[in-house]
Amino acid sequence: MMRISDIMEKEVINIKNGKKMGYITDIDLDINEGKVISFTILGDSRNFFSRGSDEDVVFFSDILKVGCDTIIVNLGSEINLDEFNIDKL
Repeated sequence: MMRISDIMEKEVINIKNGKKMGYITDIDLDINEGKVISFTILGDSRNFFSRGSDEDVVFFSDILKVGCDTIIVNLGSEINLDEFNIDKL
């Protein structure tokens, strides 16, 4: 079993584009079912007082793996290689 404080210390990374999303700042729970519904991630900052950063919501079903230091999620579309002028394989 994992504590909420343990989860909030892990960095969230999106596997689709490799982006470091930040750290979990809030957890949405369904008290009646006893399940986690979603996590709120505040930018790429661990500072609670930093306002103006982007907030992302990650649903529990989007989590692929919880590792020692990171949480891997599957969000959004894949990276666009044309944007970076990289030849596709």
